[in-house]
Amino acid sequence: MMDSKWLWFMRMAAMSVLLLLEGCRWCTIDACVEHERVALLQLKPFFNHYNEFDSWDELKGSDCCKWKGIECNTTTGRLIGLSLDSMRSGYLDYWYLNASLFLPFKELKRLYLTGSGIAGCVENEGFEKLSSTFRNLQFLDLSQNHLNDSFILSLSQFSSLQYLNLAYNLLEGKWPHIQGLNNLKILKTLDLRWNQMERFQSFKDDDKKLELTHLEELNLEANLFNNSVFATLDKLSNLKSLSIGFNQLNGLIDMKDLDAYLLVIYVDMAIKACGL
Repeated sequence: MMDSKWLWFMRMAAMSVLLLLEGCRWCTIDACVEHERVALLQLKPFFNHYNEFDSWDELKGSDCCKWKGIECNTTTGRLIGLSLDSMRSGYLDYWYLNASLFLPFKELKRLYLTGSGIAGCVENEGFEKLSSTFRNLQFLDLSQNHLNDSFILSLSQFSSLQYLNLAYNLLEGKWPHIQGLNNLKILKTLDLRWNQMERFQSFKDDDKKLELTHLEELNLEANLFNNSVFATLDKLSNLKSLSIGFNQLNGLIDMKDLDAYLLVIYVDMAIKACGL
């Protein structure tokens, strides 16, 4: 009799341990992952704005999840958000980023690099090296930098992107890199305002079309587009908002170029007569 009670007790104890271990899978992690903390400190010298990194404590064991600009997954402690907006002194001091420095952040979902003076990437160390690692990157803000057209090709493999901001850069002319954008199949928001873009055009000198079927918001403000741009947008079947003020629009907008979707259009006073 005693043996059966003892056996029952041991079984219950074993089950309790198993349940405890199972429950720990959902425990909240209070500190960041150590190799990610080290990687963040390696980024620090390149984003050197005074006072912005006061919370980035270099002492071993410091919880980087509590640092300014850092967002962590509360379950795993892995980095999911990194904001380095305007965290570099001397906005006009242009420089080339080694994108490989971001490789340790494998669960990153949001990356903000606004106003960092980035003119491109170090040769062979561009954003294309991150595409196989950043499978969850959804939000990328590279606005207010010094990036040119060729940089777009390095972003073409980020298939998980839903938001891309390239406003206030140096994108210009008859834009041949449209295919790099068309590879971003699930993109929902694209901001290209305040560049020098004239039209979407392929290398064969024929007009190309944006084919982002999930795109809902497109901002083309303050570029050099004329009325012909509307004919290149008719495959954006889910577009809900188009901002195209301060361009070179003139005369009537032909509604047959827009009848594939219902959207709100923001235009400027350059349009003399609008058939909307």
